[in-house]
Amino acid sequence: MWPRRLPVRSWLRGSLRRQLLILLVPALALMMAVDTWFTYGTLRDAANTAYDRSLYGSVLTIDNAVGMAGESIQLSLPDAAMEMFETAAQTHVFYRVSTERAGRIATVTGYDDLPLPPGPLLNNQPRYYDATYRGDPVRIAAMARPIYRPDAHMRVIIQVAETAEPRAALIGKVWRSALLRDMALIVASALILVGGITYVLRPLQRVRDDVRARSAEDLTPLEFEHVPVEVRPLVDAVNLHVSRSDAMAQAQTQFIADAAHQLRTPLAILKTQAEFAQRQLDIADSDGAAHTAATEAVGGIVKQLEQAARLTNQLLALARVRQHTQDGPSPAAEVDVIDAIGVAEQVALDYLPLARGKQQDFGWERPAGLALPVQADPALLREAFANLVHNAIQYSGRGSRITLSAALVEDSATLAVEDDGPGIPEPEREKVFARFYRRVGNTETGSGLGLAISREMAVRFGGAVVLKEGAQGRGVRAELSLPLAAHSEPDA
Repeated sequence: MWPRRLPVRSWLRGSLRRQLLILLVPALALMMAVDTWFTYGTLRDAANTAYDRSLYGSVLTIDNAVGMAGESIQLSLPDAAMEMFETAAQTHVFYRVSTERAGRIATVTGYDDLPLPPGPLLNNQPRYYDATYRGDPVRIAAMARPIYRPDAHMRVIIQVAETAEPRAALIGKVWRSALLRDMALIVASALILVGGITYVLRPLQRVRDDVRARSAEDLTPLEFEHVPVEVRPLVDAVNLHVSRSDAMAQAQTQFIADAAHQLRTPLAILKTQAEFAQRQLDIADSDGAAHTAATEAVGGIVKQLEQAARLTNQLLALARVRQHTQDGPSPAAEVDVIDAIGVAEQVALDYLPLARGKQQDFGWERPAGLALPVQADPALLREAFANLVHNAIQYSGRGSRITLSAALVEDSATLAVEDDGPGIPEPEREKVFARFYRRVGNTETGSGLGLAISREMAVRFGGAVVLKEGAQGRGVRAELSLPLAAHSEPDA
């Protein structure tokens, strides 16, 4: 059933005009039907009133012609009136004049089988009722009045009947006219509705034309003065999207500028050192000192290449994580659940040779049986934790102690790197998360991107990175925390 109904819903949702017509035209039709019903009742009452007055007039005409001739009733209608009734009789008009004495009714003239009204008649008060006479529905007007003679003791009853076809025809004619008028009003209302919607939506067409006329680089907000109030939320939402796109474009532009700025210096140094090494190697055979200088220059080239490679990787990682964080921090539903401890162990193994090269006490502590399932990209999580480890190795100094650990802290997986180096003063612990921030007096080489990348990656998956003071008031403790994956229980 659902696939069959889906095209209809799509058809309805495809046009505002269709939706309003489907909603409003049946409502208008229902209202017109109710109005037509009440109009029919009003027409029927008006027609009955008009025809009843005509019947009553005929009754009065006959009453004025009724007189007494001795003990009997005499009817002296004018010749014109008699001709009217004779003509009316051909058009199904009937009359009857009868007397009532001691409860007995006798016909004087007219149609003696014309039915009397149900119930008693009051004197001098007309009575209208419907009946069936000779197989046709008729409307009858009747009136009774006493004979004003002391010895009469009787009443005269006058009845005039007319078939219902004339008034039914009149009511039908006027009602059909009203029905056609109401149908014309519905059609006119639909046309006015379509025309009104088209006119009201003209500002949106101008919005469309303006957007189409813009270049791909034009990300300025849309400005429209005559947009309806109901449509302004849509325009505001479009402007919000445009501003986000503009912010993304500016961020990408800034990223390219930063990357170019940061890569320009090491590449220039590499060029200079390579040229110097080339000159020294040209004379290396004749001068031992020159050979030594060339060796040092080549070593500098290697070091600069390593730094340039790491900087490039960090910039690419920063661009990757920012691509997913334009709409705010929220874990991605498509990301798999991984074990944070496994990622941390791999980082510890990767950086063990670097720590040994600086004669550092490098260790990894993991509680037995602990598992920390988190919802994160393994490559991004590894890069975030690796930056913390690399900073600890690079800035804590030779012979320092560095400890990597994992723990469950308040339903969060926490990976920590703690060293006993010189540390970071508390006022600067937030500043170091800024991109390319370098502490004054720091002689170690670096790009200033590691901590910024780690924090942005953690935020990407709903976590955080914080810096604290190390144990015994020395060094720095960097903690990367991520929420545990839903519906998962850590191992005891």
